[in-house]
Amino acid sequence: MTERTFRPTLPACILAIVLGWQLAPAASAAEPLKWSITPYIWATDISGDLKVDGTPIGGVEIDFDDLLDTTDAGFQIFVEAGRGRWSGFADVTYLKTSDNADIDVLRLKSESESWVVDVAAAFWPAGEEGGLSLFAGMRYSSMDDDYRFLLNGSQLTKIGKSRDFTDALVGARFHYPFAERWTFLSRVDGSFGDSEGTYQLEALIRYTVGKRQQNGILFGYRYKQAKFESGRLKEDFTYKGPLVGFNFRF
Repeated sequence: MTERTFRPTLPACILAIVLGWQLAPAASAAEPLKWSITPYIWATDISGDLKVDGTPIGGVEIDFDDLLDTTDAGFQIFVEAGRGRWSGFADVTYLKTSDNADIDVLRLKSESESWVVDVAAAFWPAGEEGGLSLFAGMRYSSMDDDYRFLLNGSQLTKIGKSRDFTDALVGARFHYPFAERWTFLSRVDGSFGDSEGTYQLEALIRYTVGKRQQNGILFGYRYKQAKFESGRLKEDFTYKGPLVGFNFRF
């Protein structure tokens, strides 16, 4: 197994440990383990600034339509399991892209493969349907980027390397049912550690469907900022855009 294939499985292992630790004491309880699985699409616009050895080398602007054109593969999914006032979740994003961009007189060719995995244990003071949830865990970001700078078709320099960032993650969520089938969901979090810091804001509406009102359609907006530094390269990215998904509960 290659190193790149192994890395994204690390948060999944930690999630299993967290779930086992938090839920084992209630294993004999009558209350069943509840699952929530949400595949989703975050229609992300991306902007970023790049620096090499402290010198700005330009910016990157990619809207969602362009991202679709440059995406070779990708998926996003949120999985949560819990019992009583405790739960554990994993939020996973994988993306592989390739693109060409012009920066002043230079041409930038880029190929990227990235994983972002949030794993956390969450506490619901009033139970899952009771509004506030506090969570803590880790945010794992893995990026394999290859930047090539060309002038009149000739390669001037190449910057490329794989790097990993493991951050401590803390945040809060709030659920507010405001009508029979409608619930407002919000999330705010921040992480720090190997990266230069990230934070994320999210506001969603959930509309339940079906006779049992168990599953639901999600739609809303997510905003994220992330800064990374590795060797000569510094990156400052902003991600923002609407989010839609379908939530399965059982």
